[in-house]
Amino acid sequence: MYLPPVLRPVAVGGELSPAVQRIEQAPFSIVRGVPGSYIAERLAGVIDGWHRLGDCVWFRAEGARPTDLAESLGVACRHRWSSGERAPPANRPSDPSPPLSDAIQQAPEGAVIVLELGGRVTAGVARLIMAIRPAVTSRRVRLVVVAESRFHPPTGLPPDWVVQAADLFDRGALAEYSSARNQARLTRYAGRRAAVLSDVLGAAQLWSQNAVDDAIEASSGTRSLLDRVTRVLLSELTPDQRSALRVATSTGYWHPLMGTHLTTSEQLRPWLVPLEQQWGWVRPIWRPSLRRELGRTTDSDQALPGDLDGRVDDVSLGHAALRARTVAPTTRPGLVEARLLGSLEVRVDGSPVSSWNGQRGASVLRYLLSRRQHACSRDELLEEFWPDVPVAAARNRLQVAISGLRRAFLDVTALNIVEYAQGGYRINPDLLVEVDAENFVQALRAAAAAERADDREGARTAYRRATALYRGDFAADAPFEQWTLLPRESLRLKLVDALDRLSRIELADRRIDDCIATAHRMLDVDPCREDAHRLLMRCYASQGREYQALRQYEFCQRILRATIDATPARDTTVLYHAIRSGST
Repeated sequence: MYLPPVLRPVAVGGELSPAVQRIEQAPFSIVRGVPGSYIAERLAGVIDGWHRLGDCVWFRAEGARPTDLAESLGVACRHRWSSGERAPPANRPSDPSPPLSDAIQQAPEGAVIVLELGGRVTAGVARLIMAIRPAVTSRRVRLVVVAESRFHPPTGLPPDWVVQAADLFDRGALAEYSSARNQARLTRYAGRRAAVLSDVLGAAQLWSQNAVDDAIEASSGTRSLLDRVTRVLLSELTPDQRSALRVATSTGYWHPLMGTHLTTSEQLRPWLVPLEQQWGWVRPIWRPSLRRELGRTTDSDQALPGDLDGRVDDVSLGHAALRARTVAPTTRPGLVEARLLGSLEVRVDGSPVSSWNGQRGASVLRYLLSRRQHACSRDELLEEFWPDVPVAAARNRLQVAISGLRRAFLDVTALNIVEYAQGGYRINPDLLVEVDAENFVQALRAAAAAERADDREGARTAYRRATALYRGDFAADAPFEQWTLLPRESLRLKLVDALDRLSRIELADRRIDDCIATAHRMLDVDPCREDAHRLLMRCYASQGREYQALRQYEFCQRILRATIDATPARDTTVLYHAIRSGST
């Protein structure tokens, strides 16, 4: 369990609708709405109004599998509620998740669990909730599940109360904003996304209302509003604040100790939601706009190699990333840019493919892109994606998937992207294809070659280019497809090794600030990596920031205890005492 996802938002008060007030009486509530409608800090304010925020277990579990969710939630409950005064009850054989149920039995009567799923309630999560409901009921614990998507209650899981996420918005705040005309525009552009309304109104108070007004007037819809507000406000930030946003956009979270200056989460509104212990959480609806607009930043001391093109959403850092920011980017016919690290994204001559007409077509495309060196036979694809389906039906499904792919590409190009040749399907070899996973590996090879040639600066540049390309695990949106497991783990290990080598170069060159950022990135991948914790401790100590070095050790202790129930290694503890005594 990584610490930030269990931290509670800083509570914000305001007028509550009757629908929201009903949550207090409901043992099991659902908060539902479109993405960007949920205001986490307002829900924290509601629970704080019950005087229960101190007993509240808060867990952000977007994309977690039910088994992982049960284990992590159990750890969070024990961490929040364990007092050693209550003996856990015996496990019930019929309970599929006894450790979690037993952890809930430790809850103070009337406590609250907030479970942010970030998406739909899957059947597996539904079964988990049904399994723990007896324990929740017996302890009179209120369970609040947040599902920012279309909500269809699974069979056998009737919630006691359903509230629209937009009802958490304080309508009185809008009445105090600017002119009636801009109120109407803001409401129209934000639509049902109450969190966007709240964030924009907060930005107008923190920054310049005139600047926010200008952004609203130049907008034409929700995405345009997010981009315009971000673009306008980024120009008012300091370089340190922009640097903090880059880190936060990459990791999803921010803490002042992650930077060289104490930039707080409150200074990074509207994009970050302040959490307890000085952490901040990037509200997901802002992340695409932040990636786009931060890529336009021209600060020479902040730009990474992957930002030179000014298009953070681009998936390749091949020759495209080397174009100067001042030169208008150009495309050439037949340029296919594919992002396999993270969720699948494809552009053809700069135009994104927005819909795949079915998940299986996207999976076949990803498979073909990862095997561009040869055509994949029909039997190979059938065996991989439909192994238990009768041959005739499987062939039909393959044809449907390929047809859906071709229809998806027809929305952006007349070029034949996927073709049948040499007895199999392949990506058209006449096209110029750039795949981020391939460019990632090529950058690592360039870095290794530079190291062998004792070209430390060349190696540093190549490692930074490689790590900037890694924007998520391979096929992150297809975590259960068997064929993706090996490349995912292989590329992840390559990333960790690249970050480790990069940090050594940065430390040797006394690039302490860069080394700190790299060490934090290593911890984002593996929070229990003690050598990264030690590296941060050494970096902080070398800057005279002994207090932060000691805080890093304490943070390491908490992470190891909560995640793997372990204590720091001897080397880490020795370093801690050396820094504390001033003998480093």
